[in-house]
Amino acid sequence: MSIFAKIDSMNLLNLLFKKKAVITPRIRDEILAPLAYGYTFPQTVVSTIKTVPLTHKALEEYVRFQEDVTLGKGELEAIAYCKAEKCTFVTNDRKAREFAKSEGVPVISLQALLKALWKKKLKTKKEVREIFKRIKEVDNLLVKKEVEREIFE
Repeated sequence: MSIFAKIDSMNLLNLLFKKKAVITPRIRDEILAPLAYGYTFPQTVVSTIKTVPLTHKALEEYVRFQEDVTLGKGELEAIAYCKAEKCTFVTNDRKAREFAKSEGVPVISLQALLKALWKKKLKTKKEVREIFKRIKEVDNLLVKKEVEREIFE
């Protein structure tokens, strides 16, 4: 989510998810960490996306995940929340996507989000190409040509 804040486009997430996107407390804490280094984009994320507490069931999943998974605590908490609440996990982290899928959690990648923008006619392909270009620049993101083709075909 922070990637959209970095390019001043949090509104795109609201368009796609109809303001139903949420973050967990550990994800919020991870997003806020760059504030200590003078970055302001984290404020945009936490003021736009609601932080939700974990239910007892989600906490149980989180504890179970920590036993044998090497993902970060934020990703584990978010996946546990999504599993318990039967919602979709959004990430650009391949390892986190694979783990979430193995737990039966539906997953959306950055590529799928970008493709959805033009497929749902929220933005044109040309606009999505510009958004993608900005994302690559601000996050120093290297993307294989075949992954880029997935977005625009």
